[in-house]
Amino acid sequence: MKARRVDPVLAAVVAAGGVLRFWGLGGQSLWYDEWMTSEAAARGTLPELARHVAHREGTPPLYFGLVWMWVRLFGDSDVALRSISALVGVATVPVAYAIVRTLGGGRTVARVAALLVAVNPMLVWYAQEARAYSLVAFLGALSFLAFARIWSAGGRLAVERRPDLVAWALLSALVVAVHYFALFLVVVEGVALLVRWPGEWRSLLLAAVPSAVVLALLAPVAATQHSHETNRRWIAGFSLDTRLGEAGRSSLVGPSSPDGRLWIAVAAVVALAALLALVAVAAPAATRSPSSSPSPAAALAGGVGAAALVLPVVLAATGVEDVVLGRYLVASLVPLAVAVAMGLFAAGPRWLGGAGVALVTVVSLSVVVAVQRDPDLQRPDWRQVAAVDEAGDADRALVVNVGGIIARPLLRYLDDARAMAGGETARVDEIDVLYVSPTSRPCDFLVGRACGFLFLGSPPPEPLASQLTLVERIELPQFAIERYRAEDGPLRVSRDDLVAADQRSGALVLVPAD
Repeated sequence: MKARRVDPVLAAVVAAGGVLRFWGLGGQSLWYDEWMTSEAAARGTLPELARHVAHREGTPPLYFGLVWMWVRLFGDSDVALRSISALVGVATVPVAYAIVRTLGGGRTVARVAALLVAVNPMLVWYAQEARAYSLVAFLGALSFLAFARIWSAGGRLAVERRPDLVAWALLSALVVAVHYFALFLVVVEGVALLVRWPGEWRSLLLAAVPSAVVLALLAPVAATQHSHETNRRWIAGFSLDTRLGEAGRSSLVGPSSPDGRLWIAVAAVVALAALLALVAVAAPAATRSPSSSPSPAAALAGGVGAAALVLPVVLAATGVEDVVLGRYLVASLVPLAVAVAMGLFAAGPRWLGGAGVALVTVVSLSVVVAVQRDPDLQRPDWRQVAAVDEAGDADRALVVNVGGIIARPLLRYLDDARAMAGGETARVDEIDVLYVSPTSRPCDFLVGRACGFLFLGSPPPEPLASQLTLVERIELPQFAIERYRAEDGPLRVSRDDLVAADQRSGALVLVPAD
């Protein structure tokens, strides 16, 4: 049997996807959610990990268990923590290629699908984050690939398609074990199979058993997570329309775009792909070009991906507020990218589809490069703040007195520092108050430094203020630090001395460790 040759263009696209995902992988500080992964989930014992996931997270424990094992092999540096996401992010690229080929698309269209996945700013962003979303996208793509193999081969499920059905069942259970909301994609795939093979409902019901078992095992954890209102309240604080807009923009140009209008160009290409696919479906089979992409397959991928997005919107409209957020729906992104690639070449001149691909590629690369070069588009740079606070020999308190909980990654980067609890006191020579530097960049739901309204500061309150002198203001690319010095020598201060009464909820005060 002759060995199948690797497509050299696919290899180049995968390599490019790897470069984009590993470029600057450790360059940005961990933000709050990643800090939770590193400090609480990755460093404790397995029982501590289980308690953390149940009480502090909103997703299943599988990803955190993987991180727990990973750091024991490769350490817990920022690069090591994020490398899981980067590796599976690279692996997602050839899966898109395989989906197109399985659905009957040619090599050119398969290469385009791989390219769209390789450069997609949202997939690149989450491939550089120590959270589960890159893994969800990868497993969701594999689930859809198994679904596509079943769909395209035909035959009886219980006979000809049994291995693929088993693969789909296991992959679906695995992606649900990583993120609850991947269930939307799995449900849509299952319903589509049932509609096509209504007489084989017993086989499909059996294929649903692994996912059902996973959900049953996770039910106690999910119930505990859902009982903590804080875990979901911040999401419900944004209107559904706002969150839908965020989800759409993020899927097109990522969660941290240099310009709030760039998504329009990519949306126009997506609309063009949908239009060309509809034209091809409506055209008589005899008039279709032999070189065109199979339009029913484009409609299948787009329909499954879109339906998996509609389900959470319907749930949100009925009162289940916390199911709609861009990163929660990432499992549908690869099927939708496949649909766009196939739609662009389903009808019309091929140059038109090529122009659409070129436009998306240019916009996507411009966003990815901008994020790497512009601090305003990056995660909060806690390393710089820590370096300033640690400089010199003075004992300092670092105060983040509004929204300070989001600044807790400072504990990772400040050596020999601890968070001050109520009632404690510490001896300090100086007090640093952290402010955010203003920016006009769009803010996208806590992602990226442009959400600077979360990191506000205000001067120390009276009577402490009368004992301090503002000695300097240190400007950083993202932040400013106002440094106050005690006029008459070191002071012993408490948290209540440093933070006004109306700002103590969520405030963070870091002091030298005893």
